[in-house]
Amino acid sequence: MDQTFDSVKELSLISEKNWCIKVRILRMWKFSSYEKSYSQPSMELVVLDKEGSRIYCFIWSIHYRLFEPILEEGKVFVLANFTMDSNTQKYRPTKHSMRIIFKRDTLVSSVDDINIPIESFDFVVTKEILSSVRDDLFLIGMLFDVLIVPPTSRSFP
Repeated sequence: MDQTFDSVKELSLISEKNWCIKVRILRMWKFSSYEKSYSQPSMELVVLDKEGSRIYCFIWSIHYRLFEPILEEGKVFVLANFTMDSNTQKYRPTKHSMRIIFKRDTLVSSVDDINIPIESFDFVVTKEILSSVRDDLFLIGMLFDVLIVPPTSRSFP
């Protein structure tokens, strides 16, 4: 029997709900605290579900060693027993109003699922970015695709 999973877009602060989601890790990065250069780094993730909804996840440095060997960018995981929190950072990697905080006993299981996309993009017109029409609340990356055509001896009309 197939297990049903919660949708990322449904995630909220409902305290009595035990959320269980199946997501692909789109991006994963770690960072160290400047004040405590000797400590373990913290880890951040952006994950995507089959409906195309993304959410930001945070792993405190005290839990880094528990999850770093398990998690891998591009792979699909089932996540359960995590904490939900408001996503109030100055710059947010996703538009979701919430974020997932991994706890010591967060359950992480690797699974295969080809139904979850490998990538996800929200395209924005360059003119909007340059004119600052969009608020600066969300992180924006730029993709450039350059087509280089080698010279040929053929001429075209």
